[in-house]
Amino acid sequence: MSKTILVVSPHPDDLEIAMGGTVAKLIDQGVSVVSLVATDGRGSTTVDGLTGDELAEVRRQEVREAVSVLGIQTLIPLPIEDVKTEKNKQHFKNDFKETILRFKPQEIYIPHPQIDKHPTHRIVSELVLDELKELSNNKEFKVEKIWCYEVWTPFSSYDRVEDISKFIDLKIMAIEAHRSQLEYKNYTEGILGLNKYRAVFDERHGVTKMEYAEVFIELML
Repeated sequence: MSKTILVVSPHPDDLEIAMGGTVAKLIDQGVSVVSLVATDGRGSTTVDGLTGDELAEVRRQEVREAVSVLGIQTLIPLPIEDVKTEKNKQHFKNDFKETILRFKPQEIYIPHPQIDKHPTHRIVSELVLDELKELSNNKEFKVEKIWCYEVWTPFSSYDRVEDISKFIDLKIMAIEAHRSQLEYKNYTEGILGLNKYRAVFDERHGVTKMEYAEVFIELML
């Protein structure tokens, strides 16, 4: 039976920016990847003056293109505007629970619930952890590890390093599928600089031959 992981993205581009290289690497190793996108991105910055509905549709198209580039097997984009209201939080928790019980992932990836400075990222991660605690006694619960990816705020320390040098071109292509967001902020150059830094300054493996790396923190339930 092949391994399955679930990546939870608060926004449509978080997976690609944070761990696009690791996802491509895992897929290359035969791992099945499920991408759950918590919000529809209508609240994102846009330089084109689009309405919320128009931007949400643009971002749906962009994330479909991005997951196709990476080879992700399953994309679940939720039609939730934000996670500010109790109604929307419960909507997300219900869909997250359904996803867990349907796909039974062994590992889950989220932003860090304390370190990440983006409030939506923290809320989504807290909702994930709350639901996982409620599910922990369910016989269908198969989650073995929870990993936090580095996306909005660099980590001061971490538990895992993934060499993504062979998959950096796929990561770049996946990030650049999110054209509406690159119009106002060059995420590609920013995250590639961080990935290069992680590779060059990785002290765990002595003299490293990595060119680009992504890092993760493990959380315990």
